[in-house]
Amino acid sequence: MSDAETDLVFETVLDAPPEKVWRALTIPEYRDRWLQPPDDVTVELDAVDGGSLTYRWRDRHEESVVTIELTPQDGGRTGFRLTHAPLVMPAPANRNEPAEPVMLLAA
Repeated sequence: MSDAETDLVFETVLDAPPEKVWRALTIPEYRDRWLQPPDDVTVELDAVDGGSLTYRWRDRHEESVVTIELTPQDGGRTGFRLTHAPLVMPAPANRNEPAEPVMLLAA
């Protein structure tokens, strides 16, 4: 589930054709080098729909969805939109239910 208020959205135009960007995102070795997920994160391709890809992004504490949309641009360039959406929002600190213990991670 995604909430537009909690999604992180990045948009840019890449100076590469869509086919080259697509390869960089669909071949795992290229994808990991380009997206550079942290060591404790697993990235799995979840869905492919035309010019978009959706990945499951998991670490020890949470899971999210990363959707990348590609659109051809003039001059052989590629419109690139990345949306990173949490699947489960953390509970607010002032909730009335007992919380499960969670270890904080140092940055």
